[in-house]
Amino acid sequence: MRPRYVSTMGPEEMPQHLLPKSGVGVAAPWLVISCPRNPVIRLDLRQLDRVAIRAVDSDSTGDDADEYDPNCELLLVRGELEVALYIEDGADAARSLVAQAAPLAHSVVADTEAKDPLSRDRLLFVGDDPVLHRGEVIQIGRIAFKVNEVSEYALQGASLPLPGNQVIRAAMAMLVVEPPE
Repeated sequence: MRPRYVSTMGPEEMPQHLLPKSGVGVAAPWLVISCPRNPVIRLDLRQLDRVAIRAVDSDSTGDDADEYDPNCELLLVRGELEVALYIEDGADAARSLVAQAAPLAHSVVADTEAKDPLSRDRLLFVGDDPVLHRGEVIQIGRIAFKVNEVSEYALQGASLPLPGNQVIRAAMAMLVVEPPE
């Protein structure tokens, strides 16, 4: 049985402009990630501590600078956890996302909702399924993963397998684990 507070994000709620290569956009209060062959992922920006571009040492340039630009990394921060989301559309697109998303991070609404345990159950969705932290497991729909295993996958940059050959990055799923106080 699906909890009552879960709702599908209809076309009217989808951002008018998802970035063409990355499939990422902001539909306040959500960061929306829509990748081919995967359900839409929604992250409640109000429950993040910070959204920023990864700080990069201006002297660091590598041989693969043409292929990979660290200025395209969108950082999603909750507690001590930092999840980087690479924005293939370029550094300007990443900065535009930060300009839209950063004011929503750790908003007054999030402070008041943080006292409500249901609000934490609305942090991250994969399709219609909330990503939930329950004791030693992270649950996505009917599938559960051990937190310590998800943490290991996240450190390796791996994804969690979901039904229908779909995936979610393990680091993204770790955002639902309550940060230490």
